[in-house]
Amino acid sequence: MFNMQLWGGKGNKVAASVTDDQELKTIVAPFPPLSEQKTLPFRQYLTTDGAPTSSNDMTVNGSTTNVDFYVLADQSSDRYIASLDFIIGYGTTGQPNEFCDGTALTNGIKLFYEYSGGEIDIHDGIKSNQDFFRIGFSSVPANWEVRHVNANNDFGYFVSMDLRKLGLPFGIKLQRGTNQRLGVRIRDNVGLDADSLNCITYGFDRFE
Repeated sequence: MFNMQLWGGKGNKVAASVTDDQELKTIVAPFPPLSEQKTLPFRQYLTTDGAPTSSNDMTVNGSTTNVDFYVLADQSSDRYIASLDFIIGYGTTGQPNEFCDGTALTNGIKLFYEYSGGEIDIHDGIKSNQDFFRIGFSSVPANWEVRHVNANNDFGYFVSMDLRKLGLPFGIKLQRGTNQRLGVRIRDNVGLDADSLNCITYGFDRFE
């Protein structure tokens, strides 16, 4: 191991150590830096046009004309979406292999990421309740159904998908100043069985 000197942030000289394996020895500071924060928390529903004030009600008929719900890239900051949080409600008790309390969907709800290279399917077709559970990286829990979801006496459940588990340490990036987007495409008459369905995205905006 040998030592060397570097210039510190205040113009002073500080010592640094390099091991025989050419590793720079560092420590993890127990406090945050004093410099300006470069990230801001982000939360928004998936909506029909990507605007935060537009409709987030996914109980639509997309069987003839597909309907997209999505979040868009920002014009000045890189946007990272770390998780998707779905809530779904319906009238009576359902089964894992059904959609809500009815039959499984025919085409399914497509979960996609659109970027400069094209469109990537994160899931090509969520057709049943158990498909929703699996995007949350979990098996069907024993007590998956709860009561009074979005309306008195309605049954339903919650599913959260951690996008960082796809191998992306900060989640899915929406490049600033582009038309990149992350969303779902409704390709069936979802409102036939679902009384309520929406999704909130969570992440952060990174700026210079």
